[in-house]
Amino acid sequence: MSGSQTANQSLPNAARPYRVAIAGTITNAATGDIMPQAVVRITAAPVAFIEEILAFLVAAIAHQPEVQANYSHMVEDWQRSLAPLAPAQRLLDCLESPLALARPDQTQSGGDGHYCFYDLPPGSYTLTATYILPHRGQGVTSAQVEVLHSDRRLSFAAADLAISLVPGACPLPVVGDCLPSPLVGPEQAWHTPAAACPRAETLSR
Repeated sequence: MSGSQTANQSLPNAARPYRVAIAGTITNAATGDIMPQAVVRITAAPVAFIEEILAFLVAAIAHQPEVQANYSHMVEDWQRSLAPLAPAQRLLDCLESPLALARPDQTQSGGDGHYCFYDLPPGSYTLTATYILPHRGQGVTSAQVEVLHSDRRLSFAAADLAISLVPGACPLPVVGDCLPSPLVGPEQAWHTPAAACPRAETLSR
């Protein structure tokens, strides 16, 4: 799938991607045109996946004392939180570029608008897709997807996302942006997702 990523930072179990779990296409809700380079993030997930993300983050900063010191407040946030996924992702937003992380919780649509996530534990997921057309418009949408347990490699949940663009030159922060630059007191800007227009189903071949 074109929305896949090349892993620089290995997953905790060092496993190579085996099975597509969620896949779909990002399109313009008004025109039906494909949207390459849309950022797609898992923003809600079952406990098993959240634990994988936390393990991924721990491994990423384990031998990075400077990172741990500069981001100590953010590390404390996710360690103390009863809902640790969002604060952990805010920290990953800031570390993704300097540490060359290939995140299992986020991907981009490829040139054909397709995206995919690999090897997800079964359960209910929420995807949030963000797209910016520089100086012309921006938009965000979300959808809930159910990943079922399957031993079949070509069994996956299909979730096509249609984004409604809002005209304007004022940029909408892309999910995954960390402001300002990494390692300099990060802050995260968020935007409330617009209404989603998803198509979600489970395919098995």
